[in-house]
Amino acid sequence: MRDIYIQGSDLKLSLSKEFMIVKNENREIVDEIGIHTISNLIIFGQSQMTTQLIKRLSIKKVNIFYFTNEGRYLSTVDSGREADFEKQEVQARAHFDSQFRLEIARRMISAKIKNQVNLLKSFDEDHLLDSVDYLRFTNALDGISQSESIHEMMGYEGRSAKSYFYFLSLLVPNQYYFSGRSRRPAKDGFNSLLNFGYSILYSFLIGMIRKSGLNQGFGMIHECHNHHASLASDMMEEWRPVIVDDLVMTLLRNGEITESDFMASEEEGIVLSKEAQQVFLKGLSSRMLEIHAYREKDRKRYTFIYMIEMQLQSLIQAFRESDPSLYLSSFTGE
Repeated sequence: MRDIYIQGSDLKLSLSKEFMIVKNENREIVDEIGIHTISNLIIFGQSQMTTQLIKRLSIKKVNIFYFTNEGRYLSTVDSGREADFEKQEVQARAHFDSQFRLEIARRMISAKIKNQVNLLKSFDEDHLLDSVDYLRFTNALDGISQSESIHEMMGYEGRSAKSYFYFLSLLVPNQYYFSGRSRRPAKDGFNSLLNFGYSILYSFLIGMIRKSGLNQGFGMIHECHNHHASLASDMMEEWRPVIVDDLVMTLLRNGEITESDFMASEEEGIVLSKEAQQVFLKGLSSRMLEIHAYREKDRKRYTFIYMIEMQLQSLIQAFRESDPSLYLSSFTGE
């Protein structure tokens, strides 16, 4: 059994005997997949499915997950398959194990800071930053490595984040200079782009966590409250610089989004025009499917989507074996 990913809005999915038939816009068959081989069906974009296929997949206990082209999670067609309670039980045990959480949080937060440093270096062609500037991040990583609580770690992370966004503001085109991170309402165009991208990344991770069988509320760094998907927030920390921040810098530096694409709103602060949103979404969709060597010690190249799959599976293994070292961070690959 395997997960099947459908990417492309012009595809038509139908049922023929015990096969899912995939046709392109010219009604040509591009694939035939045995229903019995499908574990989950994940659809990106506007591909169409027949009612007969949906019913057959439900009978076979195959869940269907819908995402937009750029990765925003939309909904799940639940087949009635029982939830994976074994996974959620070991996850809950890990959540209430303070030492386990501490070690997983250490790996996640450290990976985030290392990814931030990599991004700064990649965009600092004029060498505006020097070794003294980067020492701030080295000191933060040292502090995190010795922290005895998540609260203490987050103190180092918070100070490191202020340095990161300050340095990042020096590397954007002058007209997009910003004076720090502002969430909602966004005080400037740069933060407006970050907020837009982060909301999509958060939504995508919720969908992937649900597909993995884990509970999105039992996080490692963030506490669960109300309807907050704390595990999605945890995993998002590592990927913000790699997926969203990098894309924002690229779009602004290349002039694909300009000053005229931002508007002021009384309620939401600075917002993107509809046209600029489409430019951003197209860029994000491409970024999600790009093939990169995401992990430092792994020379193989993966899409972001596949890397998240690997990361979630490693987290599940870490839960089961009560061994935080089994978790694959986005940077170290340890």
